[in-house]
Amino acid sequence: MIYLKEDIENKNKIDILPMIDIIFSILAFLIISSLYLTRVETISVDLPKASYSIDQNNKFVNVSIDKSGNLFLNKIRTDLQDMKVKLINLTNENKNLVVLNADKNISHGYVISVLDVLRSIDGLRIGLSTKSID
Repeated sequence: MIYLKEDIENKNKIDILPMIDIIFSILAFLIISSLYLTRVETISVDLPKASYSIDQNNKFVNVSIDKSGNLFLNKIRTDLQDMKVKLINLTNENKNLVVLNADKNISHGYVISVLDVLRSIDGLRIGLSTKSID
């Protein structure tokens, strides 16, 4: 077989610049999409609206009451009588904030009963979860 002089001088090359562009595009997509992934440990409740609600970024324990009156402690169903003992085991000096997520249609008396149990624990800070008015 006869080779031309031009064929011998032209070595085959692999251009990696398009591959680097694709890798950076995938990396940028993963970084941006991971910003929207949040882990929320709450039960789905219809929260009441408040005009002065603030976001809480600290570590906290969730106490949720759904529209049926079921009580949850970090997504685990519990009874009002057992809640105090379980809550004392979950809280410590770094995690002493409890946020109460109560459905807006639940009885006011039941919410007060839950708050009464929460207030009986020394050193516990209590917050009520609301939706902001847009």
